[in-house]
Amino acid sequence: MIYNKKWTLKHKGKVKTTDLSKKINISSEISQILNNRGINDEKNAEIFMNPSLEYLRDPFLMKDMKRATDRIKKAIENKERIYIYGDYDVDGVSSTSILYIYFKSIGFPVKYYIPNRLEEGYGINEEAIKKINDDGCDLIITVDCGITSVKEVELANELGIDVIITDHHECQSDIPDAYAIVNPKQEECNYPFDMLCGCGVAFKMIQALTDEEEFKTSMFDYLEIVTLATICDIVPLIDENRIIVKNGLKLMKEGKNLGLRELIKVCGIETSKIGSSHIGYSVGPRINASGRLGYSYLGVQLFTTDLEDEAKEIANILESKNIERQMIESKMYKEAEDVLASDEKYKDDKVLVVAKEGWQHGIIGIVASKLTEKYYKPTILLTIEDGEATGSARSIKGFSIFDALVSCKDLMNKFGGHEQAAGLALNAENIEELRRRVNEIADYNLSKEDLIENIKVEYELEEDSATLELVDDLHKLEPFGLSNPSPRFIMRDLLLTNIYKMGKNKQHLKLICENKKSYECVGFNMAYLADDFQEGDKIDVLFQIDENNFNNERKVQFLLKDIRLSHPKSVISNNLSIKLLEKISPRDSDSLYNIHVSEENLSINIDGDKDINIFDYIKEDTLIITNTLNGFYRALSDVSLTDLDYG
Repeated sequence: MIYNKKWTLKHKGKVKTTDLSKKINISSEISQILNNRGINDEKNAEIFMNPSLEYLRDPFLMKDMKRATDRIKKAIENKERIYIYGDYDVDGVSSTSILYIYFKSIGFPVKYYIPNRLEEGYGINEEAIKKINDDGCDLIITVDCGITSVKEVELANELGIDVIITDHHECQSDIPDAYAIVNPKQEECNYPFDMLCGCGVAFKMIQALTDEEEFKTSMFDYLEIVTLATICDIVPLIDENRIIVKNGLKLMKEGKNLGLRELIKVCGIETSKIGSSHIGYSVGPRINASGRLGYSYLGVQLFTTDLEDEAKEIANILESKNIERQMIESKMYKEAEDVLASDEKYKDDKVLVVAKEGWQHGIIGIVASKLTEKYYKPTILLTIEDGEATGSARSIKGFSIFDALVSCKDLMNKFGGHEQAAGLALNAENIEELRRRVNEIADYNLSKEDLIENIKVEYELEEDSATLELVDDLHKLEPFGLSNPSPRFIMRDLLLTNIYKMGKNKQHLKLICENKKSYECVGFNMAYLADDFQEGDKIDVLFQIDENNFNNERKVQFLLKDIRLSHPKSVISNNLSIKLLEKISPRDSDSLYNIHVSEENLSINIDGDKDINIFDYIKEDTLIITNTLNGFYRALSDVSLTDLDYG
């Protein structure tokens, strides 16, 4: 089965040298990518490529920031007992760590509490509040959580504990009666950028607590960790997030934070070449693995230790936990696929709601993400235990899973999150009703086209430009992530000379294709496409260009994102193409009908059964008529990859 995806070129035609490329001394390829992202003048290009820490915004523009910092200063002055209440993911662990490091730097002792993911779940819980109270506490500062904890904050108030909430998650209609709430997403907050991660919000509070001149140097004690959280929480890498990550990655190459430096070593990453992808795909998952298995405190210990031996020991423990996590994840993913295969109705569902007993709470989010990526459908994955279903939700562009859950809140025991990701808990008896309702919402809000992933492509890359020089040039545009994706290109009409599955579980795809040159292409978790292609096929590939350093030999490598046939397999010469068109197009008309015909083993269908671009075989001023919605969308997708004008 070939999974339909729509390819859209941001720029059609050849890439040309521009005034911008001459003015700031960049290649025409980089200039075109900047232009594709709306950056076409010298000033904005300079800010984008060299974002300065001087551009960090005034933290006191954030609602309640002054009230929060005044309360903290009072607690310090009066030697009150402070607890930092964090979360168990990378963002929560990082937030807890930088706030702990801040208090440590001023010589003020504080304690921290991170809930056990397996036993307590997400956010503040009443039992934790009681434990903290029993230990003695005057002030709780939450990081990366708390905005939905109405009852829990009420309990803290009853116990005489003030609560300052710092969070970045979406606010619901009821917000806690906390002493102060620092969240750029709350109403009446005039902070000009509301897409910080939780650690980013905590970083702004440290900025507010610190003298302006002092912060210019002390910020480097936190920047690496804030960078890690910003990348791993998948917030848009624009504005302050871009400033933080661009400068934080530079700092990581120096290895200022002892614990993070040791973890990077364990990952086998060359420090001098570390980038956002290394953080997102290697470093972050090792921190998350400890939280997923109930050991979140290890991440905080790693980032706050001053002892090299301790840092090495914790980094190695995190590595072993990550291996354990991978094994559990692989088993759970297969079981989720089995559930989907067992129920034909899932094919028609626009939102996948999958539940099973015995699944690991901490791994569910990863598996939900993988299913969403594969099927390009919003996915809610739940584990059932003692009559309650808890889990994670992931979504696609154009569908707010958080809003969908708000519409179903009468079914929920607890939920929270963002447009693209959420956590939830409900009684197991409500699972089928949840499935019915969220699909009803999706039927109203999502068209069939919305369920076809639209991959934005920078431009068609010429073979002469597919060089290591381009790979090096692209680093100037980093960090890549949400709102600044790693550039994707296409090459067309390549001969597939070798294709096979690889990896421990044969889940990855590798192929060799050639035209003027030979290219090695790797598709991670794309092995399911292997049976749809064979050696000798002419293919179009959509990819990110990268490098392979195997045996210290540096060469270009394509990271596959999609593949399609360049033309019908049976059309092997121009003469046959002409014969084909004569069969399906009336001689005296410029119309091409969406029909399926066979003649001498030639077949064509733009309804999606064959992964082709029919527009390679027709001339301009041609009317295309389709009788299905899928055919229409496929026609739009294919014509977008040509220089034809259409309307």
